[in-house]
Amino acid sequence: MSASTVESISRPSPTVRPLFTTLALTGLITTILLIMVGAIVRVTGNGLGCPDWPLCHGQAIPPFYLSAWVEFIHRLFGGAVVLQIAALIALTWRSHKQDRWMYRTAQVMTVILTIQVVLGGIHVIYELPRWTGWIHTGVAMLVAALVAVWVALTQKGLLEMGQRTAAALQSTRLLPWVGVTAAATYVLLLTGSLVTRTGASLICPSFPACGLPFVPDNLQIIVLIQMTHRISAFIVAFTISFLLWKLLKAGQRDSGLQKFGLALAGLIALQFSLGMINVWFAIPMWSRVLHLGTGATIWVTMVLLWVTLKRGETETTNSQQLTVNG
Repeated sequence: MSASTVESISRPSPTVRPLFTTLALTGLITTILLIMVGAIVRVTGNGLGCPDWPLCHGQAIPPFYLSAWVEFIHRLFGGAVVLQIAALIALTWRSHKQDRWMYRTAQVMTVILTIQVVLGGIHVIYELPRWTGWIHTGVAMLVAALVAVWVALTQKGLLEMGQRTAAALQSTRLLPWVGVTAAATYVLLLTGSLVTRTGASLICPSFPACGLPFVPDNLQIIVLIQMTHRISAFIVAFTISFLLWKLLKAGQRDSGLQKFGLALAGLIALQFSLGMINVWFAIPMWSRVLHLGTGATIWVTMVLLWVTLKRGETETTNSQQLTVNG
C-alpha cells in the first residue's frame, strides 16, 4: 500500500475535513472548560441554584438570583458543548461510515452523551446525591476522551506522527505503557472525584502521610478514600515518569514524541503542585478547579497519544500485510 493510500484511509474526505477538524479541536477545549465550570458550580455551593430540571425555578429564564444564574450558565455552556458533539456525530454518520475508528467513536459517543445528559437531570432532581455526582464526573471524562479520539483521527500533525513512528516503535513497549498510564490516570480522576464527593478533602492535615495520630471508627472510610487517592497519585506519578523516559528516548527518533513528553512533564508538575496547595491551604476554590482541569487535560493528552500511536501501528501493519499479499 502506498503512502498516499494510507493517508486517504487516515483522513476524512477533503470536503468536510476542515470543518470536522476545527469542530473536534474546539469541542475538546470546550469539554474540558465545561468540566471546570462544573467544578466552579460545585465548589461555590451552587449545585442547586436551579432546583429543577430542565427548567430553572420553573422558568426557561431563571430569576435574578446569583446562585440560579451560576447554575444556569453552566447549563447553557453544557448545551453548547452537547450541540458541538452532536454535530460531530452527525458529520461522522454522514461522511465517515467507511472509517471504523471514526464511526465506532460516534456510536459510543451517542450512548455516553445520552447517559451524561440523563445523569445531569437525575443529579439535580434528587438534590445532588454524591454517587450520581461521582458517576457524572466519570462519564464527563469519557466524553472528553471520545472527543480526543476524533482530534487524534483528524489532526494532520498527529496523523503524520503516528505514521512516522509506527515502524520505529514496533520493537518497543511504548504503546502498551501509554495504555496502562492512561487507565491509571482515569482511576486517579475517579478517586479524586470520590474524595470531593465524600468530604474527604481535608481529613488528612499532612502530605504525603495523613498525619492523624488516631483515626476514629466513623472516619476510617473517609481517611481510606483520601489515602487511596494519594496512593493512586503516586502510582500514576511512577507510570508517567517511566512513560516520560520512554517518550524522551523515543523523541530522539521523532520530535513529536518529545513534545508529548515535555507537555506531560509540565502538566504533572503543575498537578502535583496544585494537589499540595489543596492540602496546605485548605483547598482554595481556584486550586480545586485548576486541579480538576489539569487532571482532565492529562487524561485527554494520554488518550490523544494512545490513539495516535495505535492508529499508526494499525495502518502500518495493514500496509505490510497488503504488501506481502500483493
